[in-house]
Amino acid sequence: MRALAVVALLAVLTGCGSSVAASPPAVPMTPPASVASTPATEWKIDPSFNADDLAWIELMIVMDDQLLRVVGIAEKQAADPAVRAFATTVAGGHRTEVEQFKATRTRSGLPVRNPHEGHDMAGMMTEPEIVALGKASGPAFDQLFATNLKEHLTETIVLAKNITKSGKDPATKKLAVSIQTSRAAQLKQLAAL
Repeated sequence: MRALAVVALLAVLTGCGSSVAASPPAVPMTPPASVASTPATEWKIDPSFNADDLAWIELMIVMDDQLLRVVGIAEKQAADPAVRAFATTVAGGHRTEVEQFKATRTRSGLPVRNPHEGHDMAGMMTEPEIVALGKASGPAFDQLFATNLKEHLTETIVLAKNITKSGKDPATKKLAVSIQTSRAAQLKQLAAL
């Protein structure tokens, strides 16, 4: 039960309902009753994971899956060949990362689910924004893509830093450090385009 409450809390703290990256508030928030009351007894969670690890794993799968849709559009529609090539590079890294997160989710004992479905979260485009991106073209497309990619990369660095401090599972914390490094490099590459 506590793990689900913290999953919901992390979702609130990381920006569900906001498209602007924000630092977690100092005062703890109460998770939605529907999430906090969901029975967790059916899951056998590995004790090497804490609630923060579990929440981060679920959140990153959702964020990376959504970004893969966005970079897929950029691979086809970017006006600048360098942007298309960069999108392909980012896609490859994120595909590998999603597989790592899914394997970690399995190892943790979490069920396959998306507790963030339909949420408007920092670092993610909304469905209408993705549709608008798909309709954009030329330099306007490239700029919109770059802006949204930068938000994703920046927000996922913030989330990964939090896990290096509050996570428990050593392999999950190691993945968080790796993500911080790769995202920082991608931000530099993006700025150079």
